[in-house]
Amino acid sequence: MQRGSLELMKKMNQQIIIRIIYNDKAISRARIAEITGLSPAAVSNNVKELMEMGLIKETEHGESRGGRKPVLLEINPEGAYFIGLEWGIAEIRGVLLDLNKKVLARRVEKAESFQLESFVKISRKIVDGLTGQSIEKERVYGLGVGVHGVVDPERGYSLFAPHFRWRDLPVRERLEAEFRIPVFIDNDVRVMALAEKWNGKGNFLLINTGPGIGAAIVFDGKLHYGRDYSAGEFGHMIVMRDGPVCSCGNSGCLEALISTDNLLYRYYPDLEGEITKKELSVKWQELLADAREGREKALEIINMTAEYLGMGLSNLVNLLNPDEIVLAGDFTQAADLLLPLLKEELKKKSLAIAGRGLSLTVTDYGEWLGSVGGAVMVLEKLFLD
Repeated sequence: MQRGSLELMKKMNQQIIIRIIYNDKAISRARIAEITGLSPAAVSNNVKELMEMGLIKETEHGESRGGRKPVLLEINPEGAYFIGLEWGIAEIRGVLLDLNKKVLARRVEKAESFQLESFVKISRKIVDGLTGQSIEKERVYGLGVGVHGVVDPERGYSLFAPHFRWRDLPVRERLEAEFRIPVFIDNDVRVMALAEKWNGKGNFLLINTGPGIGAAIVFDGKLHYGRDYSAGEFGHMIVMRDGPVCSCGNSGCLEALISTDNLLYRYYPDLEGEITKKELSVKWQELLADAREGREKALEIINMTAEYLGMGLSNLVNLLNPDEIVLAGDFTQAADLLLPLLKEELKKKSLAIAGRGLSLTVTDYGEWLGSVGGAVMVLEKLFLD
């Protein structure tokens, strides 16, 4: 067997061992051998290397089955760090995670322009701020980035980002040249789904809401990409015949009806031109406050949103039969208003069996979901894939 094959086998065995320790929290060498089928000697050798790398450590003694108590192994949180970035339309968010997926630091900066070099420059500022002096920089194992639009994660290319007006840009190559660490990129909504996946979800849909409406599909713990990496364009599901024209060129798309900016144009007829992120945030909160006060026009907007989003979600439920739907983005701020209405719409429009036991929830990560997912993507690719 060639050396390259031996190294690959060793890496695969080490990934398997780390995954087992992750799942069991604390486990003995003997138990790892039982689970993997590896010889005790192979387990010991791989564990020794992982300990020398600082990725795992020995912890308190476990229960004895007769004789000496076994020494247990657990993840060493300080053994590796991962950085996640979400390249948003108006801002870039970043987090620093340790090996136990704990968020150690977070930063946000405004986007200055849609030029790739501008995103690289701001990313450098965020990464430098996240690492600072508090961690060993050589233990930063990689950077994960969520980018809106169609992304080829294998080549690291942004194939089409409509808001940025990007086509076929080698994003990963540029970032690896800048940071000299492994870089992984993917569509922003799929990256968000990775964060939820690591909360124990296996069969679910992640729906991101805001100026764009997108979805990520996860079954058996795996993301669904489609043939050309474009699965999940939920916002371009047509739900109204002869409806308003969408940015994609079709009419009656979900995004043309209930994206946050389109809802605000409907509620505030005096609004003109492109809405800034700050203005969108302020006006959105005003609309929600009006709805909570019972103002008729605001309630009409909320009811319309629930009707069309519920229609789209019911179609997905009937087609895909997920365990759970997780909402993210702007609509999470309206959870008290929208969730009861959406649950009712799903109950009415989903088939009885397809919708049976379905859970509809809101992400716990809030506006940091995408950047947390970016960091988790690195952890998964390097150690657990």
